[in-house]
Amino acid sequence: MTGVRSGAARQSAGFWAIRFVFMVEAIIIGAWLVRIPDMKIALDLSDGVLGLCLVGLPVGTLIGFSIAAPIVGGLGLRRACMIAGPVFAFSFMLPGFSTSAVMFFALLVVCGLTVAQIEVGMNTKAGQMEAAFRRRIMAQCHGFWSIGTVVGALIGGAFAELGVSMAAQFLIAGPFFALAAWYAGRRLPGEAPNDRPASSGGFFVLPDSALILLCLMPVGIMLLEGAMMDWSAVFVRELILDDPFAAATTFSVFSAMMAITRLLGDALATRFGPVPVVLVSCLTAGLGIGIFAFAPVFELVLLGAALTGAGVATVYPLAVSAAAAAPGKSREANVAAVSFIAFSAFLVGPPVIGGLAELFDLRIALGLMVLAALGSASLASRAGERRTAQAETLAGD
Repeated sequence: MTGVRSGAARQSAGFWAIRFVFMVEAIIIGAWLVRIPDMKIALDLSDGVLGLCLVGLPVGTLIGFSIAAPIVGGLGLRRACMIAGPVFAFSFMLPGFSTSAVMFFALLVVCGLTVAQIEVGMNTKAGQMEAAFRRRIMAQCHGFWSIGTVVGALIGGAFAELGVSMAAQFLIAGPFFALAAWYAGRRLPGEAPNDRPASSGGFFVLPDSALILLCLMPVGIMLLEGAMMDWSAVFVRELILDDPFAAATTFSVFSAMMAITRLLGDALATRFGPVPVVLVSCLTAGLGIGIFAFAPVFELVLLGAALTGAGVATVYPLAVSAAAAAPGKSREANVAAVSFIAFSAFLVGPPVIGGLAELFDLRIALGLMVLAALGSASLASRAGERRTAQAETLAGD
């Protein structure tokens, strides 16, 4: 009995450790995001030049995903989280020391390279723990990520309010972030010999036919999420209510509903199955963005934002969970493939909305995201049919 209790305690400690790994990464990102306006002022950048500089982070992230699988696989998941987390924390000390737009862009590329390593490491570790302990935790992990962004934004906002520069902020807080990331990684359970891939694989290659549907499934939802994150405040200020607080409230409702739904997502997937949860999520997101885009009053905007946040919350985490459990060269390669394609969609969303808004208007541009949500729903349905067919084939054998 004592051994059972001890095993349960270790399992619980491991689950809390992986949640904390996600949260620490998000705190660092949140603390960075709220300091972007200060970097704009410090470097005297125009809106256009700032936009080009910020492309450095996604460029580095996408390059990083292409090399993450062999790095993470070679280190092992626990060690990868222990190393990549602190490196990620220290990398965000660099942009605050930029003296030009070119330097700012280049240092954000470096940050992006480290983002990819911890993303693949922690998502793959969460998937491996799900398989080992036969318990869903991926959506909860991403829920803690959502909570972490809010905590990080409050930390960064406090430093900004005190007049502390971004460079000084990360010199002060960075070591604490790094220590927290290392400690959380150290608390993770190690891998059994059969959990380590025989080969960590090479650099990024296109996923095979067995994984391609899973990679494409979250694309529409990630387009939608990226559009909401970058354009919801602009939409409210320009078309609904020219009030900064109203715009902030709208984004807060969207983010809060995403976090709450993610915390409930694993229980829902366990009870109803991941495919039904993803289907309902996609349809909810489609309904939400439709209400949001064509709402005539602020109250309906808030309703649309809440439904959209709830709808987009669990689709990507459940796709990552399925990728970590799918056959392939390694869990790391599968997770990197899904993350690469999903993040590409997330980054493409905002400029797509901008282009559509130029052609039509912002309401129509956001309204067209209903089609993106329905596309993800269709792919989720096809994935469910494939799983059913595979199960029937195995049963017949």
